[in-house]
Amino acid sequence: MEDDKSYEPRFPQYEKRPYPRLFQVPAPNWQVEAVWDDAYYRSAKILLEGVALGQYRPAFEGVAGMYCFRHYLELALKFIVFHSRWLIDAQTNARFDEIADVKKDHSVGRLWALAKAECQRLIPPIEWDSIDTAFVDACIEEFEAIDATGERFRYHGPRFGVEKDPVKRAQMAQTIRYDLYVQFSEFPQVIEHVHDVLEYLDLYMVEAHGQNDEWADYLNSL
Repeated sequence: MEDDKSYEPRFPQYEKRPYPRLFQVPAPNWQVEAVWDDAYYRSAKILLEGVALGQYRPAFEGVAGMYCFRHYLELALKFIVFHSRWLIDAQTNARFDEIADVKKDHSVGRLWALAKAECQRLIPPIEWDSIDTAFVDACIEEFEAIDATGERFRYHGPRFGVEKDPVKRAQMAQTIRYDLYVQFSEFPQVIEHVHDVLEYLDLYMVEAHGQNDEWADYLNSL
């Protein structure tokens, strides 16, 4: 009986397993294969549609989905700004040394203002007025109002710790907690429509650049 192992507890934390290596670094300048904006868009869409349908839970998949959507907005706007800088004007492409980097900024409000100014510089007014930018305006305004720094859906506060002052700690314990009310049922259609608008604006910049290149090649061939 002393050698009988059947009485050992069968819990996963006691099971000794070989660790399967997850990464193979190919070179010092490695990158992750990713389509960054679409990665966060698709993740947000899957998670928040699941919450809206009652398949997932707001405090688990819901908060992760909101973070993914908030980060998607930031990345999508940066791509629009960056691709707009490929163009000096609607008919003229910039040289590579003329293309300015997009500065680090987590404010979707500032990024959207910058993206709109760039788009209006390049897109004809009749086309711009036909695009549902008012819907994006409303979405960006709401996210900027409650999460200007991109922190509120990422973590509960600016630090990982406790209040050291016992008086302040007692006051905090008596404070009523007000949780944000989220209309998860509305998220799927908001995510999809905002994506449709932002994707179109980004593609407009990329395709304008490509058409200018084709036209320049044609003229050089004459």
